[in-house]
Amino acid sequence: MALINKKSIKIEILNIIFFSTFLTTAILGSLSFNFSKNRLVSMLGESIKGIAATTASFIKANDIILILDKVEDLKIKRLAATSPAFSRIYEKRADSEISAKDEMLSQAILSYNKYVELLSNIKKMNKIESPINVYVKDGNRLRLVLTSDAVMLIGAEYAIRPEASLALTTDSPQATGLYKDKDGTWISAYAPIPSQGQVVIEINNRIDSYIKRLRRELVVIILACLVLFSGMTLFGYKLVGKLASFIKRLDETATELEKENYEVNINIESEDEIGHLAKTFEKLRDSIKRKIDELRISLIREKKAHLESIIALTNAIELRDPYTRRHLRRVEGYALLIAKKLRLSPEEIEKLRYACYLHDIGKLDIETSILHKVKLSKDEFEEVKKHSEKGAKIVEGIQFLTEIRDIILHHQEHYDGKGYPDGLAGEKIPLLARIVAVADAFDAMTTDRPYKAKISFKEALDNIKKGAGTQFDPNICSIFLEYRDSIEEIADKHFSG
Repeated sequence: MALINKKSIKIEILNIIFFSTFLTTAILGSLSFNFSKNRLVSMLGESIKGIAATTASFIKANDIILILDKVEDLKIKRLAATSPAFSRIYEKRADSEISAKDEMLSQAILSYNKYVELLSNIKKMNKIESPINVYVKDGNRLRLVLTSDAVMLIGAEYAIRPEASLALTTDSPQATGLYKDKDGTWISAYAPIPSQGQVVIEINNRIDSYIKRLRRELVVIILACLVLFSGMTLFGYKLVGKLASFIKRLDETATELEKENYEVNINIESEDEIGHLAKTFEKLRDSIKRKIDELRISLIREKKAHLESIIALTNAIELRDPYTRRHLRRVEGYALLIAKKLRLSPEEIEKLRYACYLHDIGKLDIETSILHKVKLSKDEFEEVKKHSEKGAKIVEGIQFLTEIRDIILHHQEHYDGKGYPDGLAGEKIPLLARIVAVADAFDAMTTDRPYKAKISFKEALDNIKKGAGTQFDPNICSIFLEYRDSIEEIADKHFSG
């Protein structure tokens, strides 16, 4: 099992660096932009508040009230001054009507012109693009009295902004935050003119150019962060590459250990956590190697003890029944030919060898007189047939032979279900028991026995072929017959022609 993903831990770490730097760049850029914008709003707000307050100090509330009171006459006078046709109509009005209002109107006109010029000059001096206006509060509305531009909007009504209302209430200048309309981004200021909360001056300043400048500064900041990011990535690439190579070595070592190669060395020289891990890993590898070596020695000793136990049991069988002398080894030789073709695992082959040696161990519990008889009665034959069950019972209490119990028990079963002791058929008979059955039967046919003479090698092979599908597993029979030469070599010294 690999310790690192196929994607490579180097890529993973570089992705983290990239994401972290990108996120940092975005946050720094956003914070810088917002900070600069807030500072700009504050500075511009204070600036135009100061301009509004200064302008308000030059305007008298009484003059504003007078101008508002003469608003209709001012409109007519202004219209007469700009329109020849209207001027003739104005001159035909009754002298009494004009003379009665002449003094107040003249004063209103003088004040109006003076303040328009004042507002216009302040606008130019401070490079303000939009008009500077003076309003009188009229209920919940503001009525325009003066404007810096050459337009006659006297008397026009507008909604009152909260900042204008607050300036009149607190008698101190107020500034708005940023706001947008169809013409751009603005900031406005309102300053009261002493008049018992009735007159206020308004200055509107469009700040689109300032916002554009801020955005240019943001781009510069982002570019600087990207340059920093590139430098960090290049520097990090080298550090991450070294780290990834160490982890790769650990992964390769783990893979070799998984393959049971305990001779591999890690060879990582580092004083950081990776180096400490490598040293720990190396100690673990050495410890595992020692334990494996100890286990191998122990296993060899145990197998040797097992084999000695089996040999002792085999010798006991041979003492009881001379026929079994060499029979067990020949059965092993035939069975191993089949096992080779079937490509059985080493563990399965070991079990098969043990079973070949012990498949007739049950004969230890059968009277010697019966084993030596030339002809057996029906009851005696039934007694001999019990040797597979008796053998299974004998090995049942021996732990290392537990797995071969079923092979001993079922090696006399027939593929068609007519064998003994349980009448198992086909694949229900254990595979190793089916192998032993063929090897055991062939050796029995080619060896002299007290109650039956041996037959020829050819006849024995023919009988195996005939028994395929009935007494024997047809696949195992087919494999067995493929090894004719090897079988003959094993059996040749035990029969002639």
